[in-house]
Amino acid sequence: METTREERFKKNIIRVSSRILEQLNDKTDLDKEMRYFFGILKDTFVDFESNENRYIGSYCVMVPDEIIYAYGYIPVRLCAGNSVAAMIGDEIAPRDACPVLKASYGFSQMSVLPIYNQCEAVVLPMTCDGKRKSAEILSEHVPVIPLFVPMGKSDEDFEQMLKSMKSLTKTLSEFTEKKLSNKLLVKAYKDIYEAQKQAFRLSEIFSQKNTPLRGSEFMAVMNSFCYTKPLEWAKKVEELCNALSSVPTKTTDKRRKKTRVLIAGSPITFPNYKIPLLLEEMGAQIVGDETCMSGRMLYDPVIPDDYSTESMLRAFTARYVSACSCPVFDQLDDQIYRLTEKIKNSKAEGVVYYVLRGCTPYDFELSKAEEAAEKMGIPLIRVETDFSLEDQEQVKIRLEAFVEMLEQRR
Repeated sequence: METTREERFKKNIIRVSSRILEQLNDKTDLDKEMRYFFGILKDTFVDFESNENRYIGSYCVMVPDEIIYAYGYIPVRLCAGNSVAAMIGDEIAPRDACPVLKASYGFSQMSVLPIYNQCEAVVLPMTCDGKRKSAEILSEHVPVIPLFVPMGKSDEDFEQMLKSMKSLTKTLSEFTEKKLSNKLLVKAYKDIYEAQKQAFRLSEIFSQKNTPLRGSEFMAVMNSFCYTKPLEWAKKVEELCNALSSVPTKTTDKRRKKTRVLIAGSPITFPNYKIPLLLEEMGAQIVGDETCMSGRMLYDPVIPDDYSTESMLRAFTARYVSACSCPVFDQLDDQIYRLTEKIKNSKAEGVVYYVLRGCTPYDFELSKAEEAAEKMGIPLIRVETDFSLEDQEQVKIRLEAFVEMLEQRR
């Protein structure tokens, strides 16, 4: 019996996702502690589990999950990293478009992944040209709610972003036919704050101690947050932190000999773990990352003056304007400060600056990142790639040479 295009697509999605999960499982020294996080990714991208939950999707950390929860929906991050889905997206988007967006188009077009199909709407921040053009493409499959994001960080920009937050709540009220619930908003804030607290703790342990947690595993933990509820996730991260804190230093002494590498740049989304897995294969120890789908995703906590809706919205605005280090902003000081602090705190010996082919905002930031790393005496290599495996050997050779150079500098 001839299989349909959708069936072949589904089979290939499962194949790609399963391959990465198998690699992660085979290499982990934390089988019990990582089971929950790997399980979330497996449920979503291999088993294609569906449920009765009501979802609203988003395409950026700029979208406040707390607001979506306040309407009785569950937010889900739809930024995709699957090469098979990106190939479908190639039929829709220009050749040089961002792979994350192309993969998202592919999933929306094929309608086989429940996490996409169950979204009743998506919130799309206008953070880059690709996302601005995505609204038209995605609206063929699901209602799209645009979120305006200012390019600067002035007081005027703050007020513009606050206006966008209020506009988002108005649109969601009209779409859901519900009023914004202050009670649910406060609960979501507290739940996500707990997740942020545990994520920060994990990041500190991961970057400063010689733990058995690999960089690819850390990214899997952070990616899994996008597909589950924050309080449940926070509890499991706390258990992981406790397990890592109890590991005697002597059991991880061998890791001290590994070259310490920090990853910065474009988002790393499951199952596109090409760069971290290759670095680990080269014998490097990833000690942190400065990317928006992993180390930066839960970095900035919300600190409202009180629990009024107005105060909460102003706090969300401050998180995305005042503190956020996304390259969408025209001021790079925050991004460079965050990068240099990460290098210092993690004692990184080198930086891999990862650029997704077609992701121009991060490429524009490269020169400033190179300048900052050079001042610190830290080598930095730019690696441009996409989701496919076609250039894997070429990328592997470059990373191998970089790691060898770092080892020789010791």
